[in-house]
Amino acid sequence: MSNFITNVLKLISGSVTAQILGILLMPIISRIYNPDDFGIFQLFMAISGILVIASTLSYQFAIMLPKTEEDAANVTFLCTVLVIITSLLTCAILVFIPINIDEISKTPGISKYLLLLPLIIFLNGMFFVQNYWLSRKTRFGVIAGSRVSNTLTTKVLQIGFAKSSVTPFGLIGGYIAGYAFADLVMLKGVKKDIQVFKKVSIRRMKELAVQYKHFPLFSFWSSIANTISPQVPAFLLAYFYSTTVVGHFSLANQVVNLPMALIGSAIGQVFFQKVSEVKNGNGKGDMKTIVSEVYNKLISIGLFPMILLMILGEQIFIFTFGDKWGISGTYVRILIPWIFLVFLSSPITTLYNVFEKQKVWLTFSIFLLISRVIALVIGGIYGTPEFALALYSFTGAVFWLWNNAYLLGLAGISKKESINVLIKYAVIGLVVSIPLILVELISSSFYVVMFVAVIVTAAYYTIALHEDPMFREIFTSILVKVRNRS
Repeated sequence: MSNFITNVLKLISGSVTAQILGILLMPIISRIYNPDDFGIFQLFMAISGILVIASTLSYQFAIMLPKTEEDAANVTFLCTVLVIITSLLTCAILVFIPINIDEISKTPGISKYLLLLPLIIFLNGMFFVQNYWLSRKTRFGVIAGSRVSNTLTTKVLQIGFAKSSVTPFGLIGGYIAGYAFADLVMLKGVKKDIQVFKKVSIRRMKELAVQYKHFPLFSFWSSIANTISPQVPAFLLAYFYSTTVVGHFSLANQVVNLPMALIGSAIGQVFFQKVSEVKNGNGKGDMKTIVSEVYNKLISIGLFPMILLMILGEQIFIFTFGDKWGISGTYVRILIPWIFLVFLSSPITTLYNVFEKQKVWLTFSIFLLISRVIALVIGGIYGTPEFALALYSFTGAVFWLWNNAYLLGLAGISKKESINVLIKYAVIGLVVSIPLILVELISSSFYVVMFVAVIVTAAYYTIALHEDPMFREIFTSILVKVRNRS
């Protein structure tokens, strides 16, 4: 089995474990906190997420690129310094320049939690920096462990904090603690390279900052635009509607988008490391084959869960999270086309850096952000939250379709090849889903519907396993590992 598949399995196992833990605990959390609490929490994450991405000026992407470990360590240390500076500047602004966020955003109560921003910026920023260093060192097992630690700590403490007071602080406090524990897990892996970091110098950091200046000049703005784009709904839905609507959107996003994003980013980290080696002439295989295999795998893995959510969205959310969360299931149905296409693009967007197409990525990101704002403003002025999110999802689907076609073209894969794979698995998924659709129409029992859903899911992945040699190799490897441990 190739190292690529081994490393993907390590990261996916961590992502899957983390998400299983999160999903098991989320029904408890959703019954403790109300949609308004989730809305404020989502706004806090949106603000901190933007500042975290800004904190490194996108230099973290350059950690993978230097040929020597010493230069990579200097870039890593440069990122660490930038994260610390951003955290301190944020703290100074919040203390000395108070801003009435409650009034501006029309979200009463959020301002009291903003003093926690410097802490989460530092912890989340260091999570990103250590993540890329460990990816370079191919210590994907450590990264997987940190993700499990992050999710478990976050969810357990969100439940624990509620024992004293059910407020947004419980959600935010658990979120911060999750990153703190994840950073500690990663730090143990980074400590192995302490001798390399002792060679770091300010002079070399400055030289490398200039050498990789295209990251802050182009990739940085692209990252900012692409970080703001998914956060735009939190701000505009709160402005036009309420934090309750934001809360429903937040749960829909967490339950569907985040697990897909974690799996996609897990594959993407290994993918970036692999294609960087191939580009530098140090790795085996060719670019087209690697990109094609990864893209096809994402389609075969991710398509069927999207079909299931299209059919059973509201039922799943009401049963799992409680009656008050049914509207989140409706939002999921609306957002699925966009979520699926983002999932497909998540790993391969690193090709912009590999092929040094940061200017194209920047242009794409800016136009995407503008389209998202326009869609939500039009929806907010003229319609319901569902209408606004439908416009948001549609514009996202259009832009990410173009993005995927462009990136595949860079690797020498034609639009016809990629569309054929998508159509193939879509047809398989829809045909397999027919019994579920029929049962859902005639049966009022949720348990009967879910029983059929399990059967058709097993049928789909059995077919996918048969159709895809690489999928079979991954599955066989898992079975071998399980057999060897038993």
